[in-house]
Amino acid sequence: MRGTMRRPVCLIGLAFVVIIRFYLYLFPLPEPDLEWADRKKVTLTGQVEKKEYRISNQKEVLVIYLKNVQTYHPQLQISGVICYMDTKEEPCMGSYVKVQGKLRTFAQATNPGEFDAGRYYQILGLQARLQNAVICSETPYYDKLREGLYKIRCYFSVLIDACYTEKDASVMKAVLLGEKSSLDEEVKMLYQLNGVIHILSISGLHISIIGMGFYKILHRCRCPMAPAVFGSIAFMYCYGVMTGMSISALRAVMMFAFHIAAGLFGRTYDMLTAMTVSAVTVLLQQPLYLYHSGFLFSFGAVLAIGLFLPVLSENLLRETKYEKVMAASLSVSFITLPVYLCFYYEYPLYSLLLNLLIIPGTSVIVYDGLCALTMASCCLPLGKYAGLPAHFLLSAYEICCALTLKLPGSRNILGKPEDWQIILFAAVAVIVVFASEKWTKLQFWLCILFAVMSLTLRTGNGLQITVIDVGQGDGIYIADEKGGHYLIDGGSSSKSDVGTYQILPFLKAEGVDSLDAVFITHMDSDHYNGIASLIEQMNQNGVMLKCLILPDIGEGSKGDKYREFVELAGDQGIAVQYIHKGDVLRHGKLKLTCLHPEQGTEQETNAASVVLYLEYEAFTALFTGDLEGSGEESVRRQLEHRAVSGNTQITLLKAAHHGSGNSTGEAFLKTVMPEIVLISAGKDNRYGHPHEDLLQRLSQAGCRVYMTTEGGALTVTYRNGRVRMETFVGD
Repeated sequence: MRGTMRRPVCLIGLAFVVIIRFYLYLFPLPEPDLEWADRKKVTLTGQVEKKEYRISNQKEVLVIYLKNVQTYHPQLQISGVICYMDTKEEPCMGSYVKVQGKLRTFAQATNPGEFDAGRYYQILGLQARLQNAVICSETPYYDKLREGLYKIRCYFSVLIDACYTEKDASVMKAVLLGEKSSLDEEVKMLYQLNGVIHILSISGLHISIIGMGFYKILHRCRCPMAPAVFGSIAFMYCYGVMTGMSISALRAVMMFAFHIAAGLFGRTYDMLTAMTVSAVTVLLQQPLYLYHSGFLFSFGAVLAIGLFLPVLSENLLRETKYEKVMAASLSVSFITLPVYLCFYYEYPLYSLLLNLLIIPGTSVIVYDGLCALTMASCCLPLGKYAGLPAHFLLSAYEICCALTLKLPGSRNILGKPEDWQIILFAAVAVIVVFASEKWTKLQFWLCILFAVMSLTLRTGNGLQITVIDVGQGDGIYIADEKGGHYLIDGGSSSKSDVGTYQILPFLKAEGVDSLDAVFITHMDSDHYNGIASLIEQMNQNGVMLKCLILPDIGEGSKGDKYREFVELAGDQGIAVQYIHKGDVLRHGKLKLTCLHPEQGTEQETNAASVVLYLEYEAFTALFTGDLEGSGEESVRRQLEHRAVSGNTQITLLKAAHHGSGNSTGEAFLKTVMPEIVLISAGKDNRYGHPHEDLLQRLSQAGCRVYMTTEGGALTVTYRNGRVRMETFVGD
């Protein structure tokens, strides 16, 4: 097994990781239930673990992280909290403080693809945050080492601001100090889309440059080996603490310690053994790091270099120097592919080439940053001149990244793989590493291709309908067996920028890179503002809109927003079509018929809502927008004259107007007789949706009712004659 049996620590570590992962799958750690305390004023005591400044509501705010938290309420059980301070009075690192503020819970993901802040902060040992917090008292004793390191970091941060432009300074502070709170958002997105965001994290490259540099200085000063080794390890530990000791930094510091100490004890350094010990150490402290992207990327990259690269190097087609250079980048890309798809749902293909250019340059940037800091400490103008090489390199990086995004195939939205796909990929990768010694090169590369295809192919078939949880609003996604993707509405009055944070991540997780048609039922903001965001950022977000379909109403009913939307779509090159009663869209087995409104109707917004009737084999569905009153009666009469499999029963009804008490009347229900009713509404909304009267009517009609307020995203699939209902929350 290519020497693995000579690494018992690696085998034990692997078994440990598998057991932990299997245990967490069977018995997920419960998330804290703090909804009852949300928005309440609380007082608590905790130890200052970290502090930084962030931009919140367009102003700089001091943020402190507290651990070992004790509360003054028996039901409030939390161990870590983030405090957004109302003042800039800084407590000392390691001191215990008594703070008071408004408790806020972290948002939980309620849609596929949506960022789960609750799970993310739970991994970091944080369960809540305090807004407008103030310090009531602070202990006089504190951690002098960590407070000193924090002050050094602040001093270096000021020097970096003085030596570089604002944009360059934000990158240099991330690269050298692990300070990402001030990172320029445009640069961050540019690096992320190109798959080179890792250069902004403290990693093995930074630790080896700084750590080995410090060790060589001690060695040249004729420091004995033992003090030089332990002094270097202590120095790098302090550097890690100063920069926040991220997962990648912790891993790098531990592996550096193994590397530098190996010679002292007369041992040979083994990268995989050092990595295994580091991973087990991290997981013993927090098993949930198995779900953390930083952990998976960092350790996955080391695993790729130590385990997969030697195998790949043996199977290079021509073994030229260029292929050997590409091999390392290809190895890391292959092993971390599942991580990319699970967290970003897309893969930057050209990152293979960009990393070859950027990673060597990152060493220059680190050296230049250290040189600039050293010179600026003595003479500020010298520091500014010393920072010029990094400025030119960072500018070149931006140009390369921007040009790469314009190349065909730069954005590959592949969707989030299912668990069985990840398991299959991992199994194939293991086979390739441990059983390919006697394979031909062709067999090796065919196996690699199979692994990639097994991870990236979408397996869905039949019909899928998902009511996205957009809060108080509507957003309905439809996919058919022919690869058609459609969206009916997309907006919210309770969630900010719903297009960016709910709709777009959902589409990417589903592997959607283009929408064949987007329907807007009517021009209320809770039905269109998310779509407006998608259109405005279409060239950046990677999801194309082919056609926008609006209600075909009279000029007097259109209004300014309607006309602005037409203009916005035209500016982005999106075809605009208009729909009215009798229009039909067909694609494969899917048929969408418009039942409302009449062409050129002059009605108020809700009354003119587009109503779509879906047919797919024996499955039928009705999407009603915010329809009420006379419009609902008109649709009811049309449905009475329709015959679907000998009756008028609808399989699925999307309840109108978010479950308003004035919609989906008794007569309408008797005609439609829906088996399943889906309601999209915001939790604790001020309108009282869904209304109790409607819920009672649906119960009396024998409908199965599902609400986004309880189940998050609601998905109905129809495959092989079977209807399946899934809720995202609680599944």
